[in-house]
Amino acid sequence: MGRRSHKQELHKKKVEISQTIYLPRSWDYYERFKQPYFYPFEFSQIEIKQSELGDIKINATLWDTAIVMSKFFELEIGRDGLKGKRIIELGSGVGLLGVVLSLLGADIIITEQKSMHGILEYNVKKNCKDLSKTKVQELWWGDNILDFKPPFDMIVGSDLIYEDHCIDLLLKSLMDLSSFHPKPKSKYSDIIDQLDENGNIPENLLENLKINNDNEEEEENDEEEEEEVEEEEKEEKEDLDEEDRDDLEEDNKKENIYDSNFQYNKEIKKKYKNKKIKEDDEELKGEDYLVSSSLLEPNPDTVIYLGYEHREMNAESIFMNKVNKYFHVETITTKHLNPGFSGVDIRILKMKKIKQQPPQEEKDKEENK
Repeated sequence: MGRRSHKQELHKKKVEISQTIYLPRSWDYYERFKQPYFYPFEFSQIEIKQSELGDIKINATLWDTAIVMSKFFELEIGRDGLKGKRIIELGSGVGLLGVVLSLLGADIIITEQKSMHGILEYNVKKNCKDLSKTKVQELWWGDNILDFKPPFDMIVGSDLIYEDHCIDLLLKSLMDLSSFHPKPKSKYSDIIDQLDENGNIPENLLENLKINNDNEEEEENDEEEEEEVEEEEKEEKEDLDEEDRDDLEEDNKKENIYDSNFQYNKEIKKKYKNKKIKEDDEELKGEDYLVSSSLLEPNPDTVIYLGYEHREMNAESIFMNKVNKYFHVETITTKHLNPGFSGVDIRILKMKKIKQQPPQEEKDKEENK
């Protein structure tokens, strides 16, 4: 009887906690910062502090998508799908989603701009049990991510696709974090690759190494000769009498004027050429910027979950037009997760990177058809 009563009590408590979640969208903007947000999690609550701190104040408060995604992982994926998973969160804001994933058993890296780390670390320490499995780090989208040791089991993020200029940076980071990366070559890796089956260096390679070495010695000798010539000219100049020195200086002035005019014209041409190259590069950047990341070998086990509020914004359109080229995408709706979510259209994209073929291979494939 006592055991049944205890179960009924737990069930009642669970029902109470899982009742309607009121999203903070109706809060006064400035009022948000003055109080923590209490998120109902299982049989307890998560307390998330908000703040006016941050490079842009909007990332220091809790937004609806993070709340909806947190409930999605809690109810739909659960502990069985998250325990022991290596996860990275992009654009964590005040950290609710990362905290929930940590409490569900994930080994997670929560990333955000450095200015947000104070409030993030506060919320992590306030709510997370195992701090060794919940790290706060800085990550700028589009930057080198090798220090994070990709690929991850899962990549998550909420409200990331609202800035037009960030779309390519975000796509690049998503591809880099979900791919295997070749080990950087050592100084001698090219030589090692060419060793024969007995471990000996082939004669043609030895000859090339000898030629390269001779060329390096010649360059060193040329530099030494130039230094000697400069030293001799300096000594000759010191030996000139005053009259000769004046004549020489006058000649040098004329020569310098000519040189400076020549150099000026040369610089103008160079600037024009560089400007033209830069303009051409800008035109190609949209196409070429993502190529190297797209050609990396994808980890077939990496799953990406990106949540956003569907508002038909320009950045959303840009993202949707590009994402299908690089990822398999499935759209998940969320209104069924809680009665409080019915009035807002928050969607979650479940994504997996597509294995791309290098352009030449694609061309050869078409020719062979």
